[in-house]
Amino acid sequence: MNITHEHHFDASIEEVIAMFSNEEFAAKRARASGGADSDVLVDAEDDGSFTVVIRRTISADAIPPEFRAFVGSHIQVRYTEAWAAPGESREDGQRRGTFAMEIPGTPGHARGVVVLTPVDSGTDFGVAGDVHASVPLVGSMVERAIAAAIEQAFPQELAEADTWLAST
Repeated sequence: MNITHEHHFDASIEEVIAMFSNEEFAAKRARASGGADSDVLVDAEDDGSFTVVIRRTISADAIPPEFRAFVGSHIQVRYTEAWAAPGESREDGQRRGTFAMEIPGTPGHARGVVVLTPVDSGTDFGVAGDVHASVPLVGSMVERAIAAAIEQAFPQELAEADTWLAST
């Protein structure tokens, strides 16, 4: 199942990258999407690339009731973004990365790309990926549940990002 999301930031790409690579922001991002108990790590390299890992415990309310018996009342989610170094040969100034979302102990995961594109009025953020669940007969229902959870989390996290950028 495909997932996409787009958002516009009223900030420069440098400001958005600085935010995404900030550990304090990563913690706010985790809480914004319902992570009551979270743990974050930002690993930045000298070349400008960085990886953000957010592990959080969220309520299983987003999971259809028939699947909650498999995961319990709360689920552990591990979300990783790996942003490439700024590309010297890219004339458009984009920054690209990958994302992966996994729920340890379950057969479902999501993977894809994240892109930041500078525009005159700020920076456009885009996500495109796939949700996959290798469960016979009910895999598509699991995929829909994971996709719904992701589609619910992105607007919450990006609203927190807008607040962060407005305050800096």
